[in-house]
Amino acid sequence: MGAHAKSAIADPFARADSSFSPVPLNQPADPQAIGRLTNGDVCNDDDGIPCEWQDDAAVVHVFAGNVLAIKLMELSVADGRDFGALGIGSARNRGDVLANVRAFLPEISIDCPAPGQAGEGEAIASCGGSFENGGWIKLLFGPDNRLTSARNDAFQIN
Repeated sequence: MGAHAKSAIADPFARADSSFSPVPLNQPADPQAIGRLTNGDVCNDDDGIPCEWQDDAAVVHVFAGNVLAIKLMELSVADGRDFGALGIGSARNRGDVLANVRAFLPEISIDCPAPGQAGEGEAIASCGGSFENGGWIKLLFGPDNRLTSARNDAFQIN
């Protein structure tokens, strides 16, 4: 299903969520059904180090207990191919990515503090927006203004 078909979903949080993967955020799910555990030797949900499960499209799913809390995509994994999440497509430069995301989610305001001001590190720009249900999206851009990651959070887990 392409980004245009997904834009027919009326609720902006549900639209953003489904653009990453079909497993819904903020709902119980079976992590093993998503795919492979990517940090098995270092994760322990009981100790506050969440386990990360990666699907076939390389989207990482992070759980809080048995509830899906975060979906994350590192763009180094998706280089060279369209990225369906948030309507990003083949865009990688900050201006193009933001234009696509704003078109995909016109209901939410996307803010971009100056690079280095968002707490992500020197020269890292962070852009994001919040949904009415308390969830949010975050886009990170490197010093070259190219997208490095995109994520959708249902709630704070740490």
